[in-house]
Amino acid sequence: MMRLSHLAPLVVLLLLLAPPVLAAPFEVETFRPSAQHPLLLLAPRESDSATLTVIFDVGAMDDGHERGLTRVTQHALLHSNARIDYEKWTLSGYGAAATFEMHTGLHESRFTLTAPAGSFDALARTLLTAILSPRIEERRFEAALDRGGNDSQPLDPSVWLELLLVRTLLDEPRYKQPGLGSLAKIEGMPVETVREHLSKLVAPCNATVIATGRFNAKALRSIVSGVRGGVPNTHKRPELKLPFKRLAPAPREVQVLAYPIRIETPRHAAAARVLASLLEERLFQRFRDAGVGYGFASEPLFTTTLDALALILPAAEKSGIDLSPFLREEVRAVSEGQLEPGAFERHQQSTLIRLRLADKDAPRVAEELRAARQRPSWYGPALPDALAALTPDALREVAASWLREESSIQIHFVTRMETRE
Repeated sequence: MMRLSHLAPLVVLLLLLAPPVLAAPFEVETFRPSAQHPLLLLAPRESDSATLTVIFDVGAMDDGHERGLTRVTQHALLHSNARIDYEKWTLSGYGAAATFEMHTGLHESRFTLTAPAGSFDALARTLLTAILSPRIEERRFEAALDRGGNDSQPLDPSVWLELLLVRTLLDEPRYKQPGLGSLAKIEGMPVETVREHLSKLVAPCNATVIATGRFNAKALRSIVSGVRGGVPNTHKRPELKLPFKRLAPAPREVQVLAYPIRIETPRHAAAARVLASLLEERLFQRFRDAGVGYGFASEPLFTTTLDALALILPAAEKSGIDLSPFLREEVRAVSEGQLEPGAFERHQQSTLIRLRLADKDAPRVAEELRAARQRPSWYGPALPDALAALTPDALREVAASWLREESSIQIHFVTRMETRE
């Protein structure tokens, strides 16, 4: 028999080789030393990769009189920053099969890194330090302007629907200015303008750092603890006059039927997901039975202006046909619980299965937390239990409070030629 003393080195070796303790499924740790520090959301998972997303609550709508300022500031953080040699960092990322993206929306800007677990911590540490504690060098600032001048996508394409909605729902000229987010006139932008933007808005107090997958949580907490400052950039939600119905000009035909929602509890989060799933299937069956091939989406829509459950129908052709009566019929049927036998249970279970699978995928968890950073009940350990406990009566109760005619938003976007006709 081996003596216990002989086992000691083996025990130490096994402890050193053991994987880090990972959170339970759907577990999310929130860390924020003060309101002047970034918000840190950690979702460690058993994964071969990790994702880091850094979001600032600052976007193209915060550029003021310097159009393109936020986007140029993002370029400067990478190309004019003494904290990072971007070319060297990029080569390291390519060598590790990592991906990196930079996006600028209407009210947020973000950086996203996904990398294999073995390479992630070093890449994330360099990037996060550079973004949260930059040192912009004037001699390298021209490189940021050059990058901006060659930037073919200054505004995130995914905000197209949000932009259409706010331009129609809100009577605010700033949303309607042409070339929003354009970098056409950034030549000669002073470096001091970018430095001021970094000291006030693109600053730690307006940042959210999200890490998912397998990563060194202690290192991320240390970086976040060491940076603070800036001026909080709060966005007050406008009072919408509802119900709202409008035929509006747009470059493409899109029909939207939406209902404002509030995600205040895990039950709300569960109900929103099941309602979207039910409506998606019903619309698919309706269009299939009618022999038409409409593309559509049924999903929660989260924006700075509005949170809603939305039915979205982009049209490939200039049909101009109003499909809202059919959409309203399906919404009414679901909200009143007029479901086929077994439909609720099927969608409840399929939603739960999709969530459990997605919770193992670092980039998908990062996207869920991007929404949850301002709606904490949207994603977390209470969600699967709330979904499993949801009943048809509970779903009908939530639906009745949300899917009301008096709070509906119906907008039919048509091409300008059609509106003239």
